[in-house]
Amino acid sequence: MLFWLTGLVADGLSWLTPIRGPNVPYFGFGRYMGHFTAEEVDTEVDPYFFKPEEYDWVSHVEANWTVIRDELQAYLTKNNNSLIPYFGEHLMSSKKCWRALGMRLWNIEHPYTPAEFPRTMEVFSKVPNLVSLSFSQLQPNSTIKPHFGDTNANFRCHLGIKIPASLPQCGFRVGPEEQSWQEGKVLMFCDAHLHTAFNNTNETRFIVNFDVMRPKFRHQTASVCAKAIAAIMTQKVWQAMPFVKANPTLTWLTYKLLSLLMLAPVGLGLGNFTVYKMLAGE
Repeated sequence: MLFWLTGLVADGLSWLTPIRGPNVPYFGFGRYMGHFTAEEVDTEVDPYFFKPEEYDWVSHVEANWTVIRDELQAYLTKNNNSLIPYFGEHLMSSKKCWRALGMRLWNIEHPYTPAEFPRTMEVFSKVPNLVSLSFSQLQPNSTIKPHFGDTNANFRCHLGIKIPASLPQCGFRVGPEEQSWQEGKVLMFCDAHLHTAFNNTNETRFIVNFDVMRPKFRHQTASVCAKAIAAIMTQKVWQAMPFVKANPTLTWLTYKLLSLLMLAPVGLGLGNFTVYKMLAGE
């Protein structure tokens, strides 16, 4: 209950606090807080890439990467070597080229998927302040178009599972900087910056995609997760009711209302299975 109330207070105060600041999380939805660009952001505070060696839990994940790889391979063998098409087709260079399989999304756990990956879930149970966990698949000769992520409150992390090549054929760009994925290694970046992924090879790329709250924002976990989910849910509302998307005021009110409502599944687990299935379009 305290977890939920803390998030509620933080979300309520966010209506009154300055929209930008070193201790105020940035949220990208609707660009109500402006664009997260080098001209507006201190990249010493919010760098394009973080240094994995500075975080103890990274070595634990990397030491167990083959356990995760083997569970994913067993799943793929049973499911036509493919994950589920991601809902954001506007971000894909070709239809269904980006696929995913979620286990946890902004502190809401999938009702069924974790049971398919018990050893993977055990590995990530040792990662403190983990809020999201999924597998990601990028088809051959395809790109995830440049886009801004949800927030700067988390470390967005990629664990390389099957990487067909390094730069310049296959890699990841955040702002002006590029890095290659490596099998068994964690890549960490600030999701709020403009970023893109590309796989210009004839093989499929697989990674684990996971989010860990940054230390200075951990006390706002409930509010951050609720707002990130609200952004996705608002886009679902857009699809069902285009007139909301056409009206910035209605969009803003919908997003704010959902930000408050989503504190219940995030903080208390109320209706979390239903919310996850709505998010996944199941």
